[in-house]
Amino acid sequence: MKKFLAAFLICAFGISAMASSVVYNYKASFKRIDPVYKVRTIQGEHGKQKAVTESYGVKKDTIDGFVVLPICTECEGDLESSVEDFNGVGYFTRKGDKLSKKANLPFVLKTEVWAEAAIFGKNAYIVGYPENGNPSDIKQLKSAWMGLSFGFPGAGEVDPNTFIDSGLLIKQAPGEQVWYGFLGLDNYLGGYVDNAGFGTVKVVSHSEAPSLGFCDADPGSSYSCQVINNVSGSTIGWAGYEGLCGNTPMWDLCSPDEERMVKYAPIAGTWSLKYNKALSDVNDDAKEDAILKKLKASAADIIEFEFEIEAQ
Repeated sequence: MKKFLAAFLICAFGISAMASSVVYNYKASFKRIDPVYKVRTIQGEHGKQKAVTESYGVKKDTIDGFVVLPICTECEGDLESSVEDFNGVGYFTRKGDKLSKKANLPFVLKTEVWAEAAIFGKNAYIVGYPENGNPSDIKQLKSAWMGLSFGFPGAGEVDPNTFIDSGLLIKQAPGEQVWYGFLGLDNYLGGYVDNAGFGTVKVVSHSEAPSLGFCDADPGSSYSCQVINNVSGSTIGWAGYEGLCGNTPMWDLCSPDEERMVKYAPIAGTWSLKYNKALSDVNDDAKEDAILKKLKASAADIIEFEFEIEAQ
């Protein structure tokens, strides 16, 4: 499993602390482990009997939401737009989450997003001699690559731990607590999602009007900046699982027995990011409320997660 060397602390980051920010629509479509809880007739010690069983299949799922990223610190009308190692915040929901609302659990993940990007263009050339590393024409910087990562919690990593009652899965067998993390059933240990891809760049402008006042008048502000317009590419991630009564129905390839149960699995798919002008134009201190409204959620529905990852 890939590991990073970074510490993400949401408490050190807030949307309202950013001078200016832009908002993107985020979508990742992927395949994941699908726990199947089912009553089956099995052969027991005293003949055939009914029993609650669990197996794993594979299911398509989607994470939708919004990503808020700061504009470049140099973007004050100068179109200085190099971007590397800039952090933002994401608000995500999972389309396959059919049980959070039934179990009265929060369903919107708020987590820090780590991103980096570079811009380039086939007509934004450099001259090798004399030495000059500047692009020939900033307006020709129309292409971009981008990497974007975020963490998510498992059921055992939020306080209080999140469970659903087994009766929501099998009506005739209620009363047991089943792990329910951001990726759903059995997701007891969180993980991360890595996205990478290619896209385009655009120039955006934003201004805030001055406000009247005797001693605290706001003179207003404006900026013009190159930002990522859209990106698409590949998604991969990892998560930890624990199944029925501590048993997890995945096994080592070469030794499929109870001593070699496997308790982690990947997700794999594609993703896209698209600039959202309407939400970007909202004042920074009002962006979260506007995003939650789009997600049909309130502050009480947020899972606020601090993610700590290591690198190798």
